[in-house]
Amino acid sequence: MKMPEATKRFLEDIAGFPPLHLLSPEEIRKVVVANAISDRVELAGTEDITLEGPHGPLPVRIYRPSNRPALPAIVFFHGGGFVFNRMGHYDPMCGKLAAATDHAVISVDYRLAPEHKFPVPVEEAVYAAEWVYRQASSLGLDPERIAVAGESVGGNLAAIVAQQAVSRGTFSVAAQILLCPLTDWAGDYASKRIYGEGYFLDSALLEYCAGHYLNSDVDRANPLASPLYGDTAGVAPAIVVTAEYDPLRDEGELYSQRLIASGAEVTHKRYAGMIHLFYALTDVFEDGHDVYALINQVLGRLYKGTIAS
Repeated sequence: MKMPEATKRFLEDIAGFPPLHLLSPEEIRKVVVANAISDRVELAGTEDITLEGPHGPLPVRIYRPSNRPALPAIVFFHGGGFVFNRMGHYDPMCGKLAAATDHAVISVDYRLAPEHKFPVPVEEAVYAAEWVYRQASSLGLDPERIAVAGESVGGNLAAIVAQQAVSRGTFSVAAQILLCPLTDWAGDYASKRIYGEGYFLDSALLEYCAGHYLNSDVDRANPLASPLYGDTAGVAPAIVVTAEYDPLRDEGELYSQRLIASGAEVTHKRYAGMIHLFYALTDVFEDGHDVYALINQVLGRLYKGTIAS
């Protein structure tokens, strides 16, 4: 389709920014702002908790849309290539997700590379999801309605956690919400070649992040790094969002097809004319609002109408 004016203007506005892959991780962390949601919402409250994680203290933040008992929950993993962005960058997005779905959202501040390489973030993500499941009742949450969600590499973690829930059998995931997910560090895709430069997320940055996150001796097709190669039998129903101009589009859609082939219930929507992270830029992209409505609609159907619409 013809590029929407909002997308064209946004790409023109950021054209002068220095390529992130030419900066050090420390420099990127100083200049990157993860999102620009302008429509902040009123919540019942937020709470910070520090878990005793597998690699030391692990902060999480709980966003509560209301104080009603037995709230359904979404365990959320942020993006940033495993190299930059922190939990706090995603406050507006997590608040909007909580308000739009009437779910408590638990955001996980997992450790970053290159200081903490693979599989540290994976181990922390699995630990946090299992902790939420085990502590659900004491937290005022419904253990039967705990979803996992993530955007970009956060979607990578959410997909892996959903697989691990099945293979471990020690916790349960009711749904997985994958927003422009990175599912395959190993593969070559047309979307990376066509949209890998000049469309906000560059393929050069993806390779830069891979170099910091994965040691050279790590098999990029390891299922704990690339969920596309993992066992998807029996995994939770999925919502998969992809964007037309996103280098990660094709691998996200291939993962959606892989889930369907293994028998999972999947709702997939490709947003025409959109770029990576558009759902966190709702002050720029009107389609971003639709993502939250879609998530609410699908969760409501999966939970048989118990979620606010």
